[in-house]
Amino acid sequence: MPEAVEPTTTGTNGVEFTLDRFEMANGDRLEVDGRWFGVRGRRFIRPSLTLVADEEQRRLLADLDDKPWAAEDGEPWKAAFPWEAPEDHWVEAELNVAPDITITLPLPGASPRRRRRRPGSAEQAPPARTSARSHAPSQELVKARREIHGLQRELERRQAEIAELSEELEKRGAKLEEISGARDAAREAGAAAAEERERLMRARGEAVAARDEAAAERDATAQARDEAMRLRDAALAARDEALSERRAAIKARDEDRAKLAAALAAQEAALAERDQAMAERDELRVERDEALRAHQAALTARKQVAAERDELATTIERLRMERDEAVSSRGAALVMRNAANAPPAYRRGTHRLLHFAPAVIVVVLGVIVALLLHVI
Repeated sequence: MPEAVEPTTTGTNGVEFTLDRFEMANGDRLEVDGRWFGVRGRRFIRPSLTLVADEEQRRLLADLDDKPWAAEDGEPWKAAFPWEAPEDHWVEAELNVAPDITITLPLPGASPRRRRRRPGSAEQAPPARTSARSHAPSQELVKARREIHGLQRELERRQAEIAELSEELEKRGAKLEEISGARDAAREAGAAAAEERERLMRARGEAVAARDEAAAERDATAQARDEAMRLRDAALAARDEALSERRAAIKARDEDRAKLAAALAAQEAALAERDQAMAERDELRVERDEALRAHQAALTARKQVAAERDELATTIERLRMERDEAVSSRGAALVMRNAANAPPAYRRGTHRLLHFAPAVIVVVLGVIVALLLHVI
């Protein structure tokens, strides 16, 4: 059965730890297994185990192999502490996981007990467990040791607060070294309880001063952070304004591109119309050239026909003149012949028809000329 340790209460919230196992493992470390209850939202630091004897105490830090040590309600929790010294003279062991959470554990081989403690209350510490030795420590020594333990826990709480502030500000350096020196001085407390207490009080004062200094540095850092936040907000506002201008420029660019595309489309349509008009013009020019050639051929033919007509008219006129001359000559000759040789009466009709032959020839020639002129 797991051994239950009564809860350590902070404010109105109780914290309870159920111990499952606490023993030496492999002869070189102490292992603690158990379950936590009432720790929701609590932050655990690196666990420490303090072994206490009559006039001696030894603080062990948990092995980093089990990190992280955050606890969930009711879930198994484990921490291991390197330790190779014999354990027969230790009176009790205290497990500390937070500045205000310290649990007393039964030592391996000792009968388990139940213990309740409120943080920061040194007067409520339970009496030391029965030592494995045959005699118990004196009451004065136990009381002094309890007082030292109370001051030690108070110092550890202060040191934890300083560690958290130092972790946030990322400044551990010299201050942590001073706190570590004070802590080491507290660990090496001797038999004189008063001297040990004064030394711890001085360490506490140094820790409080360091805490105040760290708080002042934290405030300065907070102011610097606020200023950085203000500058960041201004930069973000400038970035947003630049983004708005960029979006407006992109929109204007897109509109210009659309207008350019429309203009290019109109230009291409105009070029297409121009090409079509030029093609039609070229076709009309070809037709015009063909018409001009046909017209030129017609003019040439007309000139040729006119020349032929003029030549024919000249020929007709010449023939007419020759005809007239022939008719005149022939008429005179006929008159003279008729006078000389009068034909018989039965042949007068035939000679009368011969008188109309030239007129028929002239009529035929006139018809031919009229036909040629009509064709032209």
